[in-house]
Amino acid sequence: MSVIAIISAVVALVSAVFAGLVWCIAKKTMIHHALEDVQKDYRSLEMLCAIERLWQLYRNRGKKKLAEKYEEIRNEEEEWVSSLDKQKRVEAEQNTLHYQRRLVSLFYQHVAALYINKILPKGIVFKTWSETDLRIIPEIIVPIENKLREVLHTPPLPPLDENNYSPLILYRDSKKS
Repeated sequence: MSVIAIISAVVALVSAVFAGLVWCIAKKTMIHHALEDVQKDYRSLEMLCAIERLWQLYRNRGKKKLAEKYEEIRNEEEEWVSSLDKQKRVEAEQNTLHYQRRLVSLFYQHVAALYINKILPKGIVFKTWSETDLRIIPEIIVPIENKLREVLHTPPLPPLDENNYSPLILYRDSKKS
């Protein structure tokens, strides 16, 4: 074997090791930024208020009457917001239960997408959000969104399950951790 071949093999090996190290660093950086972004959203005052309002509705109505009461409140708030002048509607909309439910639902859809696509590892996800934190998904979000799929769509959309709503996968897997 010639000296040039040996040097080429050593350079290729060093390049492969370096590329592997760069990949590991890039992956850790990606995980850090993804986690930082979702934690920033989760710890916001807006999210705290939204989660608390949904749990308060749940405590006041229980699971059986939750979706019906939500729909009643949504209709009342929609009527109220539509009665305002255009400049005040956006601010008012942010205080509606419908907006708050949507905020929480989309947040967990985002976390589920990061988890399912293995951007956020299982260990990090379930150290940050336990089964108790994620219980809002099957107890509150799914019943309400199933009601919305029924009343807002003609014909009604099928109920949410693990095949069409990834936060349910997130919740299921949290119980295994």
